[in-house]
Amino acid sequence: MVGRGRHQHNEINAAFRRVREIPTLTVVESHNGHRWGWVRCICGATPFKVWSTPRNAGNHAKAVVAWAIGHARCGKSEEES
Repeated sequence: MVGRGRHQHNEINAAFRRVREIPTLTVVESHNGHRWGWVRCICGATPFKVWSTPRNAGNHAKAVVAWAIGHARCGKSEEES
């Protein structure tokens, strides 16, 4: 059993550490069926679903990081104004 706030796959936990370094993103644990939770952005974009049992944990972790990098600049234009 994995404690709250941690995913059972180490690759995805490593991706979460990178996501948590970006201040405009949050990781939300919300179990529902095969979904472990979400990665949410303050800009209101559609959240990224994080699966409990992805077919390939390494590829899923890469997808989490890629989505996070794509949304890292969200909210920057409002802060700079």
